[in-house]
Amino acid sequence: MRRFIGILLILMSLSLSSCIDILDELIINQNKSGSVFIGFESQVLGSVMNMAKEQIDPAIISELDSFPRASAERLNGIPGIHEIDAMDVISRGRFGIAFNFDNPKALNRAYYALLDMDKKWYYPRFVKIGKHKISRKNITPQLVKQIDKENPDLRHSKFLRYLNIKSVIKLPAENISIESENKAQCPSPEEVVIRYSFKELLNEEQSTAYKIRF
Repeated sequence: MRRFIGILLILMSLSLSSCIDILDELIINQNKSGSVFIGFESQVLGSVMNMAKEQIDPAIISELDSFPRASAERLNGIPGIHEIDAMDVISRGRFGIAFNFDNPKALNRAYYALLDMDKKWYYPRFVKIGKHKISRKNITPQLVKQIDKENPDLRHSKFLRYLNIKSVIKLPAENISIESENKAQCPSPEEVVIRYSFKELLNEEQSTAYKIRF
């Protein structure tokens, strides 16, 4: 988490006044397997990086390059996790880690690993996937506590207003109902997008939980 926040601050400063999404994209298959992307997304970040590459401190470039690779290393050896891809080409508009999972158990172990936590049998599952539904636990209080502990000054950053949280859930069938404190959009019947500001998360005004039936 500490490295994640550090990269976040670098990206926020580089993108100046452009919006950055912390993106969690989950694609679910009918057999409860699927694929995930976790990282950052910005339409203009690649352009900014290309224009300013010669002016950016090489140490910053190195830190950016190492983040997806370090995340990929945390996933190595987790049963049911494969096709791990450290996506470090910012020019594509995304920057982070992608992987496939065989079942919900593997997915939850991957989430814990990316948070630098060893999944115990009695720990709650972040995400539950059933035959016709998916739900995610509200972990806002835990995230805020960890962020405040590792980087309390983040609350006062002038770039905070440009930062958003975005969850994209792609279902194996049309959604029937969506339960979420945040307004959900549906670009298609099989896709749900939930988006809110990072500032709302820090103020614990938004829950990260949702439940979707399909």
